[in-house]
Amino acid sequence: MSTRIIAGPCALLIAACAPLALNAPLAQPPAQPPACADLLAGEAQAFEIERMTEDGRSVPLTVFAPAAPGEYPLVAFSHGAFAAPGRYAAMLEPLAAAGFVVIAPMHVDSEDYPRAEGEPARPAHAVTWAGRTADMERALEPDAAIRAALAENGLALEEGKVIALGHSYGALIAQLYGGAVAVEPDGSSVDRRNPQVDAVVAFSPPGPMPELMAAEGWASLSAPALTITGTADVLPGFIDDWRAHVVAHEQAPEGARALWVGEGIDHYFGGSFGRPGEVDAKEARLFARALERALSFMQAHVQDDEACRVGDPLDGETYQEDAA
Repeated sequence: MSTRIIAGPCALLIAACAPLALNAPLAQPPAQPPACADLLAGEAQAFEIERMTEDGRSVPLTVFAPAAPGEYPLVAFSHGAFAAPGRYAAMLEPLAAAGFVVIAPMHVDSEDYPRAEGEPARPAHAVTWAGRTADMERALEPDAAIRAALAENGLALEEGKVIALGHSYGALIAQLYGGAVAVEPDGSSVDRRNPQVDAVVAFSPPGPMPELMAAEGWASLSAPALTITGTADVLPGFIDDWRAHVVAHEQAPEGARALWVGEGIDHYFGGSFGRPGEVDAKEARLFARALERALSFMQAHVQDDEACRVGDPLDGETYQEDAA
């Protein structure tokens, strides 16, 4: 005798026919990462450290950091020609508030640099270059005295989490430590790549320039790199076409590049930093967006969690990045 078994609905849909647990919690949607704008609106602190080089040169350092004590990733920042770290507070304080310790040396070409009597206000290119690269190396690899000063303010650095950031001349300096190779003052080429640098953020990097940077010098930029510029980003007689700032992005190897362009944005976002001035509503809005993009990019390369959320697209901005 054979037995025929007919599977009823409950046999086929056990889960559907099982008693419902009256108190079973509903599935929660995955939590969204925080908004970049909210993180940038946090509180920051700033303080000064002074170090001396072996040859007796003063290196004033400004530190921007979260107000809350803790351990944070490092950002080494290089300012634009003749500028100074304090002129970038509108950029560096929000990034610090969002969870980074920013170490910003004042370079020897700064108009605010504490010069000895008789010292030239505009050092020779070779002097400036040597000073800037030495300063950036100090910021990227803080010594015991710098770390002690951070500790006095309740701060420590997360090892292995480093961003190189710069504006204009300083953007080129930052790119060197991500793998770009410039023309040294003596005509040689030096690989200054720092393997600890996780990403580079370059505001208005200069384009190719004789005796400073050839286009192919960016072909070795191996660290993920974000370039930020605007369609009015010109310096007449020096950089006459804003597209020169995009060459670094175009020449870098594909794979981890990103580019943000602001319509009508100039070299200083209307005076938001570097050369402070009157900033209109559009410039302020696009500057805030550029900082959101910078923060998201930085987080994406130094943390395991998903990077913060950038707001909805704005009129006047374009953004592109290589596919992951």
